[in-house]
Amino acid sequence: MQWADELSLQLISALVADMEINHFLFIASYRDNEIHNTPSLVAFLEELKRKDITTTDINVGCISRRDVSELISDTINLPQHLTKSFSDIIYKKTGGNALFVTQFLQSLWDEGLLVFSLEDNTWKWDADASNAKEILDDVGVLMADKIRQLPIGCQYAIKLLSCVGSKCNESILKLFMREEE
Repeated sequence: MQWADELSLQLISALVADMEINHFLFIASYRDNEIHNTPSLVAFLEELKRKDITTTDINVGCISRRDVSELISDTINLPQHLTKSFSDIIYKKTGGNALFVTQFLQSLWDEGLLVFSLEDNTWKWDADASNAKEILDDVGVLMADKIRQLPIGCQYAIKLLSCVGSKCNESILKLFMREEE
């Protein structure tokens, strides 16, 4: 929700406040550490309270060290006692943020620091390099980094799509791509 524009928030507000709509459930999520940077979202949430619309806040926090250990153990199909030191590194790096845990694992795999050994039929990792690796702890920076890793043509298509809006069909993209050739 922190990235929703003001008109979208106004539409959502009108929908949730419309008492003629029966059986309507609206589920939204936002990063509470970014809410104060988004005045329109703050105003939206305050408006819901003013209109006496029932809301339930569910704080989805970070997962525990044990949960990270289970996630890693399940992901690489090894018992937890074999992945404990690796799990500890990942927990320390991510603070238990589930998105960052999975993204960090992916980046280790992408960089060859987590590999599957066909010879031993098991996963292996470079603990020292994993521990030294920096982690991106901002979703925007994380996504920008992922986009930078895409081929130039894909990056260009994403730039074009960002100008079109949140929805675009293939024919519109082809039209834009043809104009730039």
